[in-house]
Amino acid sequence: MATPRRAVRWCDTFAATNAGTLKGKRRQHLAQRWQTALAHEQTCDSLGTRIAPLKDDTQSGIAHPCRDGAGAAAQQACSMIAALITAAAALQPARLRHRAPRRTVRAASATDATERESYLQYNAHAWRGVCRSVVVDATRRRVDYDAELDGKRYSAAVKRRANGDLEERFSWDDDDAIDTTLPSKDVVCDFDGSYSCDRASSLVAGTAPSFTIETGLAVSDEARIRVVAMYDGATGLLKRIACLDEQRVGATESTGGAALAAEVDDVFAVAGEWAGDATVRRPDNSACRVLKQDFILRCDGERFYRGLEMRMPGDLFSTDAKTERTLLESYGEVSEPGLAYDSVVFREDGAVLCILPGCYALCPFALDDGKAFFVEAGCFVDEDDRQGQLPISVRKGIMMEGDPGTSSRFLARSVRLYAPKRELKSVTTSYHQLVDGD
Repeated sequence: MATPRRAVRWCDTFAATNAGTLKGKRRQHLAQRWQTALAHEQTCDSLGTRIAPLKDDTQSGIAHPCRDGAGAAAQQACSMIAALITAAAALQPARLRHRAPRRTVRAASATDATERESYLQYNAHAWRGVCRSVVVDATRRRVDYDAELDGKRYSAAVKRRANGDLEERFSWDDDDAIDTTLPSKDVVCDFDGSYSCDRASSLVAGTAPSFTIETGLAVSDEARIRVVAMYDGATGLLKRIACLDEQRVGATESTGGAALAAEVDDVFAVAGEWAGDATVRRPDNSACRVLKQDFILRCDGERFYRGLEMRMPGDLFSTDAKTERTLLESYGEVSEPGLAYDSVVFREDGAVLCILPGCYALCPFALDDGKAFFVEAGCFVDEDDRQGQLPISVRKGIMMEGDPGTSSRFLARSVRLYAPKRELKSVTTSYHQLVDGD
């Protein structure tokens, strides 16, 4: 089993070594933002680390002249010492940290490629796509072929409003159009244009809207995948999982050689070890953290293993010392042969993993308002035209440990974590490289 090499820093030399691989103004600008954010965080972290011991001491139980009534002179002396330490820390060189930068979200504008603005610019276009879909019998815990929607082609015209909402007219080639609005406040986005949300929507004209959890993943500058999990609004039972494979209208080719790996369509094709990084965001984008994450998928034909190892601070939104732990391990039963698409039932978790061409979704069979749950979606991407670190990795904000591997296959994931009563708590987006395939 191959093991990725660790602790080799590439981001400081990225601009010099990979300038020739960046294609398009959007990628060049994001690469510059990467370097600026890294320098800013290194300075802030250096100052905060040096001042922390002074703050901790003032909260300890040790006798302290400024707290124990030693007089105004002692109090003034402590204040002077604190000021000297602060000034000295500011003059010290920043310590380098082997991790990706914390990104600061600012207000979007017409010229500033923030995460919100990039999301709007990337998605507000005309798209042409094909639907891959399954229907789910949550009571029997069974996934079946969707004769109504699978294989159908459609057009999606997406326009942005002045308030940041997106309006979409979704039109099947042989059916009526469906008009929907995606409010900006309901979207958690990444600066490559990827996003996720939940909303009331339908893929069939004239039917009642479902509670839909939608994940949009950028495959390249001209292609995206949307994975939707649709739940019955009254019962909370999962009823459909669909993948919308879309190309931007007028696009000639995928920039950077990125393309959806549509041949990854069964339990054996997805298997392997995937190493990469993840970004955890709060719903209001008030804070985010970048951490290391390794994803393992194994299958023997009947049983399916899924493991997730995450190295992170004790508090995701702090700068505490890192710890290493296994976040998740689960085993599922592979669906019976002969079905249109492979699926895996995780009975202990009450969830199903459905594998569609080039992508997958992991969803609970039912939503219980009294329980927490998560919905995960991912897509597999081939990057054949690459030199060193991938341009798409820069768009995703990913800094991989070690030298870039030899595999050209990558996995983009998004996980939405909910508290009881369907309250969104966090969104994790990650990008992984295949380091050991089955």
